[in-house]
Amino acid sequence: MKREVQITVVGKVFRPNKKKVLALNKCLEEYFKLVKWYLGFNSASKTFLHKNSYEKAKQLFKLNTALIQTARDKAVEIVKSFSEKKREGKVKAERPKLKRISIRFDKRCHSFAKTTNKLTPYWLTLSLNRKERITLPIVFGKRQQKFIEEALQGKWEFCTVEMVKRNGEWYAHFTLKKEIELIDEPETVIGVDLGEWNVATAVAIPKQNLKPMKGKFWSGAKIREIRGKYTHIRRSLQRKKRLDLVKQIGYKEKRIVNQQLHIIANEIIAYAKQFEKPVIAMEELDGIRENMNSSAKLNRRLHAWSFRKLQQYIEYKANLEGIPIVYVNPKNTSKKCHRCGYVAQVNGRKFRCPKCGLTYNRDLNSAINIAYALMRHGMGEL
Repeated sequence: MKREVQITVVGKVFRPNKKKVLALNKCLEEYFKLVKWYLGFNSASKTFLHKNSYEKAKQLFKLNTALIQTARDKAVEIVKSFSEKKREGKVKAERPKLKRISIRFDKRCHSFAKTTNKLTPYWLTLSLNRKERITLPIVFGKRQQKFIEEALQGKWEFCTVEMVKRNGEWYAHFTLKKEIELIDEPETVIGVDLGEWNVATAVAIPKQNLKPMKGKFWSGAKIREIRGKYTHIRRSLQRKKRLDLVKQIGYKEKRIVNQQLHIIANEIIAYAKQFEKPVIAMEELDGIRENMNSSAKLNRRLHAWSFRKLQQYIEYKANLEGIPIVYVNPKNTSKKCHRCGYVAQVNGRKFRCPKCGLTYNRDLNSAINIAYALMRHGMGEL
């Protein structure tokens, strides 16, 4: 079984001259106006926008025609995302408001090459409009460079490049894709439970004997500490009315937490790879908080937790290794005794079954139930 995998590789524009920076800034300003103009149609249909506004956009905006189309696509994505959030009650505004944007260059308006230049071997050429092209030096971190080299060797396909301006610096976000051969007949199910006390708990269960093997826990203490620290800093800044710094602190907190999530995801994949032909089972997100305390204070912390992001990191890292991911119905995974199947209320860090007498770590019990749920309903299809 094959699956298309996409990754994003980020490089920094290295010491661009003032003329190139000016050109990028002008392009960003024009692109921002164009996306905002498209949003005025309030349409989630690319076909409608192309038919009713494409020719007018070419007259009004001095951009490459490919950029005009990617701006249209971005507007559609923003409208769809806004509509979904509105249905969920997360926003009250009638229409989306555009605060910032990145410039999307597709294959028609960018090229990337490796050279012998001493400044940096990697150079990105962007077509901004019919008359203007700029070539930018790009530098990568060690891990990012590995993927770029593989792409230059043809192991990945270059797709789009998003040019992002952050704190006055420019970054190139390369989207790469390729097809991965996934394990088609898994022999071991890795049940992964996500939570607050333990960010993740994993357990391996071989298909042959269905007996759980030694599980592993990833504590949430570090992330709780980071969240608590930055919550305190934000409150202090809000009292001082330094709202400009509140936003900066939020970005910093997000980067630090994301780094921790990446580390955890990598370790979960390493755990899974120990076993014969693994498949990873996780809960569908709708029920991921069913086993949590519902106090207002705890809920505020939980809403800040990046459950979806951690699942995304696990999924894309697993796919890179050819390990399939399956999501299961979360009903009663935290309340059911994995030994006898009795559903009980859970208090504290231990699961105690009043029927068979089993006493077990509650997160590990949930992870086992998640693995069993896949075996009951989906193992034969893999």
